[in-house]
Amino acid sequence: MSAPPRQRLLEANGGCWEGLFHRLDPDGREIERFPTRLRVSDEDGTIEAALTYLNTGRVVPMRFSEPPAAMQISAAGHWSLGMDRMGPWPWIAELCVVQGERRRRVVLRHGIESLESFTYAREWRPGTGDAGPDTPLVAVIESIGSGDASGHRWHLDDDVEVVISPGPGEAGPVRVALSWQPAGGPPCRIERRYTPYGLLEPLSPD
Repeated sequence: MSAPPRQRLLEANGGCWEGLFHRLDPDGREIERFPTRLRVSDEDGTIEAALTYLNTGRVVPMRFSEPPAAMQISAAGHWSLGMDRMGPWPWIAELCVVQGERRRRVVLRHGIESLESFTYAREWRPGTGDAGPDTPLVAVIESIGSGDASGHRWHLDDDVEVVISPGPGEAGPVRVALSWQPAGGPPCRIERRYTPYGLLEPLSPD
């Protein structure tokens, strides 16, 4: 039987992570990058995730005793966070997959008609090193499907892709998926889906 969501989250994601975040424009070109340090701890029953922006020293904490109702956590510890209900208004979604000492994460801000912000992060345990190339990141974006299945696939690095559906300004149930094929490891994937009525669907089994 699978462990409780809280335990799954901490076992895979607890502790310290170093990271490099890339903010991309709607065409997939890097606008800026910034190094980070994340500490995820369990203090007297309260989970705290404190993200430090190393270029400014600013710390952004998030605290909760139990994972929020809208947070979905897979058996492998992959997770997503966002709105519990979709409608004709802007939305935000964050997805994270983890493989041992490394993670991949995306944060999306979507307006009514278009994608407004796309942030991609590589994260790793201190001493591991996984920052990727020094050159600016450029995602390859391709259109997929049509009708309710339309959308875009963002290729990041050589082993990460993000699917966002439907396409900008098009109707249909929202789905966002993050997939990563780490070298020497099993594929990692999490998908956040909403029904045609805008309700968050249960997480599919791994």
